[in-house]
Amino acid sequence: MKAKFRLLPEVIIAGAALAVLDVFALAFRLPIMFPSPARAQFLGIHYIYPVLGAALLGTVMFVCGKRNETRRLFVALPCYIVVLFVHFNLKLWIPHINPLLFDSLFWQIDQQFRWLIDLCMAIRMQLWPVLPPDANAYVLIFIFMFYISYAYHSVRTPAHIGKVIVAVLAMQVLGALAYLGMPAIGPFIYERGVNPINTRAQLEMLDVFRHSVLNGPEWLAANGGSNFTSGLAAMPSLHNAGALLFLLFAWKYGKPLVPAFALAFAFIVITSVASRWHYLADLPIGWLLGWVSFRIGERFGDAPSAMAVTAKVAPHPLLPGFAELPVSHSSQQRFGQPFAELRPLQRVKVRLDQFGFYRRKPASFQPHHVDPRIDRRRGEG
Repeated sequence: MKAKFRLLPEVIIAGAALAVLDVFALAFRLPIMFPSPARAQFLGIHYIYPVLGAALLGTVMFVCGKRNETRRLFVALPCYIVVLFVHFNLKLWIPHINPLLFDSLFWQIDQQFRWLIDLCMAIRMQLWPVLPPDANAYVLIFIFMFYISYAYHSVRTPAHIGKVIVAVLAMQVLGALAYLGMPAIGPFIYERGVNPINTRAQLEMLDVFRHSVLNGPEWLAANGGSNFTSGLAAMPSLHNAGALLFLLFAWKYGKPLVPAFALAFAFIVITSVASRWHYLADLPIGWLLGWVSFRIGERFGDAPSAMAVTAKVAPHPLLPGFAELPVSHSSQQRFGQPFAELRPLQRVKVRLDQFGFYRRKPASFQPHHVDPRIDRRRGEG
């Protein structure tokens, strides 16, 4: 037998993300930034705390005996921190890697379907009595989907929590790379959305974007930490991707979550357009990203054993059926111990026993009774 060590898929994703970050940093001479304490707290509330909470739940489950499934939660936390670190660095680097902007193209598409934008704005304003603008429900509902999904799958379906982890990590990495394809700032540069809180945040992020473009990577090196989460990228919509991703996992593994998650998904779709965070074209690409990430989680989310044992190909036996002969029962009966623990000579005797050679008759052996009259008849014949 030959032992082969296999890494968890989340470790592979985190390592690949760091490699991609290093390649871009070296190729474009860009600074690698670390978040300031305030931005680190923002990251924790939005992204890391759900994983940390799931890890705490995993501690309880680990003590209760479900150890194999919950070990991954403790591995997921550092991997997720690494992936988020890469994601937000790439997001700030977008104008220095691909300086093209496709806002005018996406704005023209919006004008072709203007009635959809007006409908989203009207629906969102009708929801003011339930979800007022100062509640910032767009972000909070997405965070709650994040928290609830991790908590539910950690407790109720721990065998599938690895799929959720891998899918979310894949979405963050692929989303950051997708930003570089057709960069766009967002439709708020053409018109204001219905939520003044979102508008204020958009203008602050736009100011960071302008400083970065005008002053170059040197400005990022000096100010990137305090603006770590201020990168602007409209295409694709990762909020829509994440909302669909959590809904897909709820549909397959957590049916009780489906009604609430379906409403949350619809709200995020409507608000992402009504607040003018995103163009209409950003949404289907975000949904595609969410579905691809879901498939990646389904395909690669199952954890390999820490030591995956692979058997060498056995040579063709000289005697047919020899390799399939059971030896455990014979060795246990003859020597009182398993075949693997026998000395070489004892193993030979066991193998000979299997073919009828060198076989001691058991103490309970009794020969078949033969009628002497039959023997006499045979002798006379």
